Amino acid sequence: MELPNPESPCGIHFSYRDFLECSDTWRLYKIDNTPKELETYESIREICLEILDPVWEEFGEVKLTYAFSSPALVKLVKQQPFPNITQNTDQHSGSEFNKNGKRICSRLGIAVDFYVKGCSSLLVAQWVAKNTNFDRLYFYSAHRPFHVSVGPECKKSIVWMDGFRGGRHQPKVQTMERFLTLNESL
Repeated sequence: MELPNPESPCGIHFSYRDFLECSDTWRLYKIDNTPKELETYESIREICLEILDPVWEEFGEVKLTYAFSSPALVKLVKQQPFPNITQNTDQHSGSEFNKNGKRICSRLGIAVDFYVKGCSSLLVAQWVAKNTNFDRLYFYSAHRPFHVSVGPECKKSIVWMDGFRGGRHQPKVQTMERFLTLNESL
């Protein structure tokens, strides 16, 4: 099967290109960040239909800050101050293969980081947790984009990335019940 054109729609509000050209690092270098695997495109479509389009309908315009990341983009991101990438578990790589012919991320699926302008990321992340079939959700603060993924495991794993000590965020796994009780005073 042929790969979709990057200009093709992958949901109600997005084209595939929106997922390829949304990070600050991509804007700085403007490299080719095109997926090579059909499964990656299918996962992008899934995250639109399952999470991003419903969030847009509930809260308003969704702003992507980081989405698909090819090996070339990952290399550039790792050169930035405070890179926070563990590539073998980073679903931003989708279903792509490395130069040795192995999947970059064994989790498959796809991840995006996003926010809704004028809306608390905590409120949006809690809505996503309660109303969608996500795989993993990483929450940083009410005033920053958060990370969410879809994937075959559909774990519904929630991690609050508390604070920033020693050059890294401190992950705290949350139950759904606990995450839904967090409030803006974190």
